[in-house]
Amino acid sequence: MRGHATLVFAIAAAMWAASPAGAVPQQAPTPTFRAGADAVAIDVSVRRERRPVTGLTISDFQVLDNGVPQQISDLSYERLPIDVTVVLDVSASVTGEVLDQLRQSVRQLKADLGPRDRLKLVAFNMRVRRLADFEAPAAAADAAFASLSGRGSSAIFDSVAVQLALPALEGRRHLIVLFTDGQDSSSMSDPDALFEVARRTTATVAIVLASTSPERSSASPFARSPGRPPITIGRMYDQLARETGGMVVPTTAGDNLASTFRRTLADFRATYVLYFTPEGVARSGSHTIDVRVKRDGTDVRSRRGYTWK
Repeated sequence: MRGHATLVFAIAAAMWAASPAGAVPQQAPTPTFRAGADAVAIDVSVRRERRPVTGLTISDFQVLDNGVPQQISDLSYERLPIDVTVVLDVSASVTGEVLDQLRQSVRQLKADLGPRDRLKLVAFNMRVRRLADFEAPAAAADAAFASLSGRGSSAIFDSVAVQLALPALEGRRHLIVLFTDGQDSSSMSDPDALFEVARRTTATVAIVLASTSPERSSASPFARSPGRPPITIGRMYDQLARETGGMVVPTTAGDNLASTFRRTLADFRATYVLYFTPEGVARSGSHTIDVRVKRDGTDVRSRRGYTWK
């Protein structure tokens, strides 16, 4: 699996480097999962009957790292600025009407950001295109849609790996909102490799899944793991969301995409960030995290683990 991750990071670097000339340059993708010198930061959503549970303190949480209880050193709620990367599937399956809805959705999402929040817009079919970077003028995202049209095949796994692998700024939270019909047709990587990248990086991935059959295979014809059966679309995106502490939002024809995007951002904003320095466990390698809340009737969602660099 380590070889898979190395391959995906190489693919991500190559795809990002191949983005159109004139786009704002970025650093080469680097896998990392660290906050400060030693601390690990974990986004945790706590809900009861689908509503955020507010007012929790450090004493309300328990964090297990590889089964070992950890001492939480700090907690924040709605204090840290958010970097939102919207990743849009603009392959041939995306029609003009859907593009118009997506334009409205991104415009509304931009309006919902706080004064310290930032938005980046990326589109992909068989390649990744930077449409508006975090520091771009406010009107850049809306203007970028003029150059979009649905065409070509879809490299979902590779495109998400690109965004996961890009360096994240310390002291900011990163949400990736992926809009897609879920069917990958041209990625070089496979779902298992994408999951491994997700474990090695920090962003939370929310998937807005356009109307499709969840039982269809998500396997790309360019990326088959020998001897392993194809994973279905439903299972694939559920697992990606679990690995990163995100969620899958299914949509059907006629749904208001702008409202869906707004709810996704609001859900992410209303989460806690817990900090702890691993103790009693080996620092290197993969870590499994279990976050619990000492309140009855709560639904807790967080990433499943991390890989210490």
